[in-house]
This record gives sequence, C-alpha cells and structure tokens, in this order.
Amino acid sequence: MPFPGLTVIGERINPGFASSKKLLDARDLGGIAELARSQVAKGAPLLNVNAGTAGENDPAFVAELVRTVQSAVSVPLSIDSPAPASQEAGQAAYDPARAGGRPPIVNSVAETRWELLQLRRRHRAQVLFMASERLQDGQPTPNRTPDEVVDTARRLVSRARAEHSDLQLSDCILDVSVGPMATDTEQLLRTAVESIRRIGADPLLRGVRMSVGLSNIGIMLPKRSIDGMPIGLAFETAFLTRCVPLGLDMSLATAGRDYRVLPEGHPALDAFDAFIAAEDGFEALSGLKRFYKLATPIEKAA
Repeated sequence: MPFPGLTVIGERINPGFASSKKLLDARDLGGIAELARSQVAKGAPLLNVNAGTAGENDPAFVAELVRTVQSAVSVPLSIDSPAPASQEAGQAAYDPARAGGRPPIVNSVAETRWELLQLRRRHRAQVLFMASERLQDGQPTPNRTPDEVVDTARRLVSRARAEHSDLQLSDCILDVSVGPMATDTEQLLRTAVESIRRIGADPLLRGVRMSVGLSNIGIMLPKRSIDGMPIGLAFETAFLTRCVPLGLDMSLATAGRDYRVLPEGHPALDAFDAFIAAEDGFEALSGLKRFYKLATPIEKAA
C-alpha cells in the first residue's frame, strides 16, 4: 500500500540526474516542460526546481525555468537555490495563480544563509529549513547527533517565526538530511531516524512538516534486488515505513516509484532495522554487506 499523508516532491528537475543535466545545460525549455508534465502525471503534487551551478550564476535563467515549469503544470514549486539573487529571481517569477493560489517554497534556509528568509518580506512563501547544519563560531558545522539536529530545528523555527509573524508552523519544513547508506560510517541514517522521532514528539515543533532527500539513501548500493525490488528502492521504502509514522510527511523523491509500506519481517526492513541498531558504523556496513548476499543480481538489459 502507498504511504498515506506523504507528499512526494518531484525531484527530477535537477542536474544531479544525467538526463536532466543535458536538458539544463542545453537550456532545452521544451524538454524541461515535458519533464515537469511527466512528474505530475506520475502523481507528484509539488515539484522541485534546481538549476544547479547555472542557476547560481544566472538568476535570469532560474526565473525563465520557473515560468517554463508553471506554463506546463499547475502545482506549487520548491525553488531550490542557495544563491540569494537566484532565489529572488525564482520567487519573483513564480505566479501563485498558476498553482491554484498555493505558495512556493524557499529551498533552503539555514543558519549559515539566513538572508534567504528575508525574501518572505516580498514574496509569500513556505520555507524549507536545513536542520542538518548549524552556525558555530561563525562557521557552518554539520550536525552529527539527534541533539544537535533538534536543537538547530528549534532555533530555526523559533527565530523565523519571531521575525515573520505570519509564518505558521505548517509553513515550516524541516529537512533533517539523509546520505548514502552504502558509505554511512558515521551512522547518520540512524541520526536522521532518531531526529525525526524527536521532532515529531516535540511539543514546541508540533505542526511543522518534515522532509528528506529520499533518493540519497540508495546512492552507490549495488545493482541487486530483494523480493523483486531493487535494493535501493527497498531501503528507501524501509526508511519511509519506519519514519512516516514518526511524523515524516514530505520527501524529495522520484514520482511514480513503487514506494509502499513494507510488512514486518520483510528482509529489507529487517536489514534496515539492524543497520540502525548497529553499535557503530563498521558493524552497520558489515551487516549491509552480508545482506547483499541475500539479494539477486540485476542483469543488464541486452
């Protein structure tokens, strides 16, 4: 069964995908419009728009990209750029009327780039906050423990709402970040799960939304399958199976993938639980390698 209450943010307009990079590098607006339509047709109720380096260096291109996507689909957009000029251009180009009156998302505000939040004084928007990093001694510092993630989340939301009286908790999206499971020597996936648990139970944060970049989990996992599913997808669905009940309700992900609740006893869910419960990163990765032996190699198409 699919995940009730989970909003998939279509992730494909992003140079991290080779086919999308070709479209963005060529500034193929027709191809990008078709990519937007395809994601919505597959069920994405919201799309992320990330022009990559080109967007950071050319704010006009970000604006053109937003207008192109909005000419093709009528869903809200998450405008994904850390560059203030590019974020401003994208927000200014966004037309709420083309999204049923729904606001865009500023993606993403962090303690290290707080100036992005000031765009809300000119453009009504929801805000995606990076709870995975903090400002310490004037320097960006990654959060490695649930305590650090939750403390940062509280500061982000509290400060933002103090400065923007119209910002509701439901307008705040906390990204706790997940990385590749295959190289997770620091057990950051366990930190993410525990952070989601604590944020979901925190009375000071009740009403906020939570998101992750789901596809990061499966990066670099071998081309093998378990129970008919590629193991990258199997572990992504295992993560959702454990975290959606804890309060995770958004995910940057690929629309149309077979995200489904895994039953207790599913081998991927058991392996995921063991990975999270491992005493250290070495034990976690050793268990993951043992799991590979249970999976079936995926043969390349002829």
